[in-house]
Amino acid sequence: KLPHLNSEELDIQIEELLKYLNMAAYCNGDIPFTKEIDEVWHYWIMETMEYQILCGKLHGGGFFHHTSNDYSEFSDRDVKKRKPDFRRNLDILASYVLNYGGFGVDRVKYWPIANRLMEELDWSVVELNAWLHSIIDEAKIEHIVCA
Repeated sequence: KLPHLNSEELDIQIEELLKYLNMAAYCNGDIPFTKEIDEVWHYWIMETMEYQILCGKLHGGGFFHHTSNDYSEFSDRDVKKRKPDFRRNLDILASYVLNYGGFGVDRVKYWPIANRLMEELDWSVVELNAWLHSIIDEAKIEHIVCA
């Protein structure tokens, strides 16, 4: 379905999607990853039986719906005007590091908030991971936690 990707890059994208979906029961709100990962999710959702089985094996065991802000706009006219919740996004990044180790150079590109932090603070991936680990240590977090 994604012939422009080599198998290694496709595996990385699938793994990043699975990481998010595994945290999704605890991380409500906007999707925190890039359109490339979202595209993989779309293809997986189209395989409805397999997607339902997958969801049952993830944390929470429930079906994870994919909702576009385009449709949410009918019930909430301000949905596209809201700024991203930085604290929630930071919680997702910390949860990622806590549960899956630090971001890899080949993976961080799929997490826009992580990239934005690295750019604005002129950090490397190592520095980003160290900072996120310090947040986890300071808060004494031991399991998946998202706001």
